[in-house]
Amino acid sequence: MAQQPGAKDTGTPEQSHPRPPPPITHILETCLQVKDLKASTAFYRDILNVQPFLDTPRMSGFSFAQTTLLLFQLGATAADSHMPDNRGTIPGHGPTQNILDLLLPAYNTTTSISASEEDSKVSSSPSPSTPGSLHQHFCFAVPSPDDVSAWEQWFKEKKVKVLGKVEWPRGGRSVYFADLDGNVGEVASRGIWGHY
Repeated sequence: MAQQPGAKDTGTPEQSHPRPPPPITHILETCLQVKDLKASTAFYRDILNVQPFLDTPRMSGFSFAQTTLLLFQLGATAADSHMPDNRGTIPGHGPTQNILDLLLPAYNTTTSISASEEDSKVSSSPSPSTPGSLHQHFCFAVPSPDDVSAWEQWFKEKKVKVLGKVEWPRGGRSVYFADLDGNVGEVASRGIWGHY
């Protein structure tokens, strides 16, 4: 191939752009950090009427079709978790120690446990009445606005604090509720977004 006048010869062929990976299909996990894992697991089990598929001193998990709600004992996932049989490492995640200190003034890093220690007991669980909240938000999907109304009634019957309700311009409806840690949960119908 002839070189254009004034072009610099780099000696390497033109680089091709890498192909993008396959598209993402959905969010698989939503994770909430909770101060009292046992109480929060019972709250979500009873309120959502679903049994956890995983329940350890470190974490619990609930399955919703293709999505998973994970509850982590606050501070218990800060360290990397090395999987058995050299299968890899789950990087530590959750609030950093300075945030934990703000959320839980009496929090002690010795309460942290790794995945390999899941069957052991957490020696000192932080009190759920300790001030401070991450105030995380998440949303569960239901098909119709009538389903949202049924959930709102269910929350009231179960004495779950309803924080707000919204009628969306696209015809969807939402009800917001508080969990034990001050997180803001939502149940929403189709018609809140263009894609749902």
